[in-house]
Amino acid sequence: MLEEVCDVLKLKYKVGEIEFEAEGPAEVVEQQRVNFMNAVLPAAVEAMVRTQTVVEQPAYIEPTTQPTLLEAGMLDNSQAILQKTETDFSRTSLASFLKQFDPLSEQDFTLFSAFFDEQKNGKKSFSIDDVKKYYAEARRTIPTNPSMSLNRLAEKGHIMDAPRPENAKTGKYYMLTNDGIAYIESYTPKENSGGKKKSRVKAKKSVSTISKAYVSITADDLNTRNYPAVKSLSGAKEQIIMAMYIVTNEGKGEWFTVEDIIHLLINVFEVSADKDKVNGVFKRNKGMFASEQDPANKKALRKKLLSGAKDFAISIIQDSTQ
Repeated sequence: MLEEVCDVLKLKYKVGEIEFEAEGPAEVVEQQRVNFMNAVLPAAVEAMVRTQTVVEQPAYIEPTTQPTLLEAGMLDNSQAILQKTETDFSRTSLASFLKQFDPLSEQDFTLFSAFFDEQKNGKKSFSIDDVKKYYAEARRTIPTNPSMSLNRLAEKGHIMDAPRPENAKTGKYYMLTNDGIAYIESYTPKENSGGKKKSRVKAKKSVSTISKAYVSITADDLNTRNYPAVKSLSGAKEQIIMAMYIVTNEGKGEWFTVEDIIHLLINVFEVSADKDKVNGVFKRNKGMFASEQDPANKKALRKKLLSGAKDFAISIIQDSTQ
């Protein structure tokens, strides 16, 4: 922009961010313009370029909003946590897997072992024989009756009946339910207090009164599917004699203490029982049982079926097949 008023020259123009403005006599303004174009402007442009380069360069070196790239094989924190909780079952034994959840009740041991078997070996169903193998593999003492744990787990909805796998031996099979898996995944290990240890000692002491032949016996061992269901029989006499007959007929034993009968009724045949119930049957039907002193406990007697009791049991079986 060029203005000339009364021999006064006013000049103003802009080059990028650089402005030039002069006002005065024409000769003076022209001299200032030439000086600006030849000296001031080139120096100003060079200085501006250097300044912009210094200021803007860091933005290209390390942008604060740019996410950090992960090298191949690296995980972010959330993935690392997930990776840490996953178990390589191909390199894990049952004992080492269960160790992280100790102490486990017998029911939880059975449940967690079946879960491990499914994850490692792809077995979705398991039987009482599998449970016994779990105890052996984990180097854990088998309880009085492992089938009791299966019954309790089924009542809780943690396992359910499953079809027999192809080419598998006959027997009852189970599988984990969604509730059972959820229970395992949210499980928090319990503290192993001294009080709990004491209760376990007491439990073992009570087990010692049961004959060894009956401690680990199961319904599958007795082929109970070939007999009337003991729990479906109406009277205590029928239930007790049938239970004793099945054990005797399958060659698993013939002498029974009161504790043996109670154990078998509750844990194998799923029938409620107590000393009064068992002793009452023995007292009211003395002619059906032989008696002798229990070799393991001189203060107790043990019983076995006589022919009359066996005939009574056979008649129940025959009536059930008609």
